[in-house]
Amino acid sequence: MRRHTASGQAKAYSLVYSFPESLHQDGQIGAAEPDFQKWMDNVLFADVGTASDECDNDSLSDAERKAWRLFHDAIQATSNLLELYKTDPGLFHDVASQLSFLPCLMSWHPDAERFNRRLFEASCLGWQSLYGELRENAGHLVRQTWPVRYAYAIISLIGLTLDSYSDQLPIWAESYGHGVKHPFTREEIEAALARMNWSAEKKRRIRRENQGAYRILPAWTKGLEKIPRPFDKDHVLDYWRKGKEIILEEMPDFHMRPEWRVYHRRTYKLGVKTGAIQHAIFKDILLALKTIAGANKKQRSNS
Repeated sequence: MRRHTASGQAKAYSLVYSFPESLHQDGQIGAAEPDFQKWMDNVLFADVGTASDECDNDSLSDAERKAWRLFHDAIQATSNLLELYKTDPGLFHDVASQLSFLPCLMSWHPDAERFNRRLFEASCLGWQSLYGELRENAGHLVRQTWPVRYAYAIISLIGLTLDSYSDQLPIWAESYGHGVKHPFTREEIEAALARMNWSAEKKRRIRRENQGAYRILPAWTKGLEKIPRPFDKDHVLDYWRKGKEIILEEMPDFHMRPEWRVYHRRTYKLGVKTGAIQHAIFKDILLALKTIAGANKKQRSNS
């Protein structure tokens, strides 16, 4: 179950992933980040964590777990080396200048470039990574305009929800109904608190913060299983239409958020009617989705 805070006093506990969780902000995993060193910090953190989990995965064979351990140790060592480079560049230089190659496989050997290129291609790097979208849309992602962020959040939210909850959605729809608020009972809250080893003061604060809390199955999940997958240029409009439903339900006043300030200045100058700001934003999100899918690129065969 995923939680998001609704406007007003009550808190909504969504039965599925919610849009604000998929709309990554700066510094979060998957966020667009034009600063390469900051991006590397995020990537290394995510990859070390993934490798660590797989090292302890009992469902894998011994050979697979050993392979994950090798990658974990190499990535962790690279992270430590980059930390030394950032915190003490003088010491980094003193040590590296006495060696013949760096652990990142860069060296002065004349065949290093070819070897690294072949190694990179053989790795199929990023196919299943959190950062896999960089394979096709690197420049688009790091521009990190807000329409781009919203577009990626739509794709991510639909994918995460279907991957995690697709089988349960029809069952929850029968039990909860779409968009119907189901308040938590006092007994449920107390039972949950009883399982927590928290102080009395913290429990009182949690009770206050969750006053009026309720469960809800978002209306936008209705028919979600019909969304084509994977996302590509033939499915842009399907994702855009569903994305509009998601945003308008989860953040009905989204156009008033600070990131869309420039749209207010632009439309006020034109003297347009109410709703034009939302329309302009959704139009740019559609363009972003098309670019992500490659729909705006000229076919190479025609160039």
